[in-house]
Amino acid sequence: MPSLRETLNGHVAGGHELELVLPRFDPFSDDAKPLTIPDGQPFSVYFAPCRWLPLFKKVRYAARRLGNNDSVPYVLRWLLNVFMLLALTVSLTLAARRVRHHGFTSQLVYAHNQYAALSGFLVSRLWKVPNVTRLYGTFLADLMKKPLVSLRYPTAAAGYLVPSDLLICANDGTRGDEVAQKFGVSGQRFRFWQNGVEPPSTPPDLSRKELVARFAALNPDTSWALSCSRLSYWKRIDRMLQALAVCRRQNVACQLIVAGDGPERDNLIALAKKLNLGDAVVWLGAVAHDDIWALMNTADVFLLTNDVTNRCNPLYEAAWAGLPVVSVSDFSTADLLKHRHNALLSEADDAETLGAHLVELCQDDALRHQLSMAQKELSKTFWSWEERMRVEVAELETLVHASFDDGQRG
Repeated sequence: MPSLRETLNGHVAGGHELELVLPRFDPFSDDAKPLTIPDGQPFSVYFAPCRWLPLFKKVRYAARRLGNNDSVPYVLRWLLNVFMLLALTVSLTLAARRVRHHGFTSQLVYAHNQYAALSGFLVSRLWKVPNVTRLYGTFLADLMKKPLVSLRYPTAAAGYLVPSDLLICANDGTRGDEVAQKFGVSGQRFRFWQNGVEPPSTPPDLSRKELVARFAALNPDTSWALSCSRLSYWKRIDRMLQALAVCRRQNVACQLIVAGDGPERDNLIALAKKLNLGDAVVWLGAVAHDDIWALMNTADVFLLTNDVTNRCNPLYEAAWAGLPVVSVSDFSTADLLKHRHNALLSEADDAETLGAHLVELCQDDALRHQLSMAQKELSKTFWSWEERMRVEVAELETLVHASFDDGQRG
C-alpha cells in the first residue's frame, strides 16, 4: 500500500529508526496465507501471531453468505467489526510489548488506521510517550447527523475518538475534517493532508510495442483507457464497462486496461462477457508501480468512476503523467477536475454520456492534447511523497521534543 510504504520510507529518510508491528494475516482479505515482507527493508518487522484470524475469516465468509450480494447483514457486520477491533488491539499490544523487551526504546507510537488506534494509545501510555493515529477515508461524513453514530459504527469512529497526541487524516474527498470537527477533535492536534505522488525514479520510456510484449493481451492498434484501482464494489468499474460498450456500439476501437485485483473481479468479468466486450477489456491484476507509470505515460485516457470519492492517488498520478480523465461529477474533485479543461465529466449513472466522452477522447487528438496540458499544470500543485513526508517528519519531531521537554520539567 503506497501510503504505508511511503510513510515508512519517509521516516527512515528523516533519520529515524522504525520497528513495525503487523498482524500475521491480512485482516481485510479472505486469504488465509500469512503475510510476508520482502527482505532488505530499512526497518525491523515483528508479527503479532493473530492465531484467531484464520477462523475469523471463515466466520466472516460464512456471514456474507447469509446476506445479499456478498454483503454481511448489519448486526453480524457490527459484531464482527467490534470483535476484530478488540482482538487486534490485544494482539498488537502484546506484540509491541515484546518489541520493547528486545531492547528497542520508543519515543513515539504511530497507529496506522482505526483498527490500530486503541492499541497505539494503550502502548503509548504504557511507555509514557506520545501517540499518533493516521486515518484514510471515512464513510461517516453523511451519517454524522444521525443519532448514536459512534455506537453504530464503532470501528470507523475509533480513529477519531481514541485519544491521540496527533491525528493525521488523509484529504481524500471523504470529508474527514468535517467528521473530526463533529467528534470534537481539537484543531491543534489535527492535520488534514493530501497524499503525495510517487513519481518513478527514472521516467518510464516504454513504447506501446514494449508494453504489448510485457502484457500480451494489449492491442497496440486501439486507443487505451486505463483504470488503476482495487476491484471493490464502490470503485464502480461496472460504469467503465458500460461506457466501453458505448464505444463498441459506435465502432470505436478502444481497450479498457484494468490494473488491480479484488473481490469484484469475477462479477466484473461476468458483466464484461454479458456486454460482449471480449478482448476489449484487459485484466492485468496487480501491477508493479513502475509498470503503472509506464501505462499512464502510454495510455490515451484515464477512467475514474468511484462512488463516495474520486479524490485518490491514481488521480494525482494521472495528472502527473498528463493523462486526460473521463470521470463522474463529484464534489470531492470539484477543485481538481474541470469539465473540458482537464477532464470530461458525466453524471454518476449516465453510462451513455460517460461512453460518449470516452468516444470523443479516443477520436479527438486536439482535445486530448489540450486536456493533457491542463493535467500537467494541475500536477504542479501536488506534493511529491518526499515533500509530504518532510512535513510529517517535522511535525512528529516537534511532538517528541515537546514531550521530552515536558518530561524534563516534570
